[in-house]
Amino acid sequence: MKKTISLLTIFILLASCSNDVKFNDPGFQVYKNNTLIKPTNVVAYKSVSTGVVSIQASTDVENISMLITNSYVGSYYLGTSNSNTLATYNSVSNGVIYNYSTTPKRGSINRISSIVTPGSGYTSSSAAQTTTTGGGTGLVVLTTASNGIVTSAKIVTPGNNYFPGDLVTINGGNNQASFYVENTVGTNGVITITDSSNGTISGSFKFNALNTDTSLTSPDVLNFTNGAFYKIPLISMP
Repeated sequence: MKKTISLLTIFILLASCSNDVKFNDPGFQVYKNNTLIKPTNVVAYKSVSTGVVSIQASTDVENISMLITNSYVGSYYLGTSNSNTLATYNSVSNGVIYNYSTTPKRGSINRISSIVTPGSGYTSSSAAQTTTTGGGTGLVVLTTASNGIVTSAKIVTPGNNYFPGDLVTINGGNNQASFYVENTVGTNGVITITDSSNGTISGSFKFNALNTDTSLTSPDVLNFTNGAFYKIPLISMP
């Protein structure tokens, strides 16, 4: 009898979850500093000429905007030198507008690109100091090399004062192995498209957005986690 009741309870819970998914089609939600936001006004636009996608989600007092270069399935990193991958957030309180953005900024490195120039004469190392054509200092990476060619690098110490797009070269070998800084701590994140078929777009996202108006009393950085959007109609624009 107890087993029958337990199975019935599980069935009811599953049925409730199923109904919830259908109810939230389309849907959008995200946690902002651990507080859930579920905007009811959600729309997505795709430029016919450039392919750039803009996802807009808003409540009466908050707005989240996300740009990505196209609607293809894959991951799009924020806080980079590419202006077509960007997330912004703004809110209104007592007539004051607060703005946050993943616009690139100088700082400690969060993510680096794959190796751009492999160089020669390198060996795998536990810690290799790097140099850069940008203004940053102190970045240390763990390198992997094969036949003298650097195949990958992993951040050990993120350094400081780097800017997205900086070209970093790795000391050792012929001093020519290099990679780019993709983004820095404070304005970084990723938007992942999982489906863009049948005229809709679905995916997940997370990002850190920096206060763009330091004259206002507000947190320097807002953290957005566990974001998801589901079957948002994709509207074509010029």
